[in-house]
Amino acid sequence: MKTFTSKDIENYYDQTEVHYKLHWELEKSMGLHYGIWDKSTKTLHESIINTNFLLMKFGEIKPSDSVLDCGCGIGGSAIYLSKKVGCQVTGVTLSAKQVATAKKLAIENSVDQLVSFYQLNYLETGFADQSFDKIWAMESFGSSFDKQLFFKEMQRILKPGGKILFADTFKPYPYDIDQEIDMQIMLNGWAISDILSLEELTKLAQDHNFETPQINDVTKDVKKSVERLYSLSLAGMVASKIYNLFKKVSHFSKVHYKTGIAQKKAYENGKWGYYLVMAEKKNA
Repeated sequence: MKTFTSKDIENYYDQTEVHYKLHWELEKSMGLHYGIWDKSTKTLHESIINTNFLLMKFGEIKPSDSVLDCGCGIGGSAIYLSKKVGCQVTGVTLSAKQVATAKKLAIENSVDQLVSFYQLNYLETGFADQSFDKIWAMESFGSSFDKQLFFKEMQRILKPGGKILFADTFKPYPYDIDQEIDMQIMLNGWAISDILSLEELTKLAQDHNFETPQINDVTKDVKKSVERLYSLSLAGMVASKIYNLFKKVSHFSKVHYKTGIAQKKAYENGKWGYYLVMAEKKNA
């Protein structure tokens, strides 16, 4: 199993940001995540915003909440929560480039008094014990090279009764990623070593003083996003190979199209699902 450093993860997001701007409506939606589609969703932009809405609703985020956005990207979820609910949100990311963009967007959206952004590793934040009511983890947990350390740190900085809110890909059942080439291509292309199964996630949460997680399976509702990413990647494959003939490009930019192709194959084979998960810290 391939491992990635914090620098690798930072490089991935910095190197591929242009792809998200061109193909995932990054500047409009401010989100790099899968969009969840329902009967009222008509565009990719609406689906990306819908993912924020559904996780916010699932986690019952209130105006009085102090929220930590782990792996905040360019600040889209933090800005959305502050505008929609009026809560205080702190965003952390490994990328200095993303911090600068997030701060700029917060000012443009008139929420810079409610949100703040820092270049920090969410595995060792340095925040005081029991600082937050909610932890927001929108497709960022998988990037953690030490999932136990993540829960240990979140348990420390969450208040009793506080909640971790995940919107992410998980394995529906345990299996060895070394035996699944499509999953390796998919995850490694996103600077992710491996993801947990729902069973492993539940045990890890319980081992770190969290109640049994509540899990909402929305796998079928990201199908259109999966298919769109696949189509874009097929087109990107041709463009990437031509571009690479004339100019040297970064590693993640070079292989990025492969992730979109592999994620659809693995999705259709039931190797990953998309879930909204809430894990509540016990009071004692």
